[in-house]
Formats: sequence, C-alpha cells, structure tokens
Amino acid sequence: MREIDWKQKLSSRKFWAAITAVVISLIAFFGASPETTERIVSLIAAIGGLCIYMLSEGISDIRPDIQTNVYTEDYRDLGE
Repeated sequence: MREIDWKQKLSSRKFWAAITAVVISLIAFFGASPETTERIVSLIAAIGGLCIYMLSEGISDIRPDIQTNVYTEDYRDLGE
C-alpha cells in the first residue's frame, strides 16, 4: 500500500475545494444560517490558502533550482 503524501495533498487546491464542499454540505444538512456558512467557508479558504503558501515557499526554499517561469510557447498545440 502506498503512503499518502500529505505535503502534496495539503498544497492541492482540489483537496481544499473538496474539504469545503463536504463542510458546506454538512452545514446545509444541519440547517445552519447563511451567515454561519459564510464564516466557516471563509475560515477554510483562509487556512487552505495559508497551507498552500507555506508549502510552496518551503518547496522553493529547498529546491531553488526549480524553474518557476512559464512560457506560452511551452503549451502550444502540437498540431500547429
């Protein structure tokens, strides 16, 4: 069985979107007010953004040789 790479999971926007969706569903199920829902979603988004920032900064500090520039030529269709 493969071990879960938590560093990769916590830095994934898809992971935080899934967590937010589950929490919103649970809040709606238990009948919380819209204001409470908004506050909880804001908190999750803040924590997720902070995790992504910390992990990406940590990765860039460990591996300064990683190229961070993205060029549009790299993503052209091969059929052109």
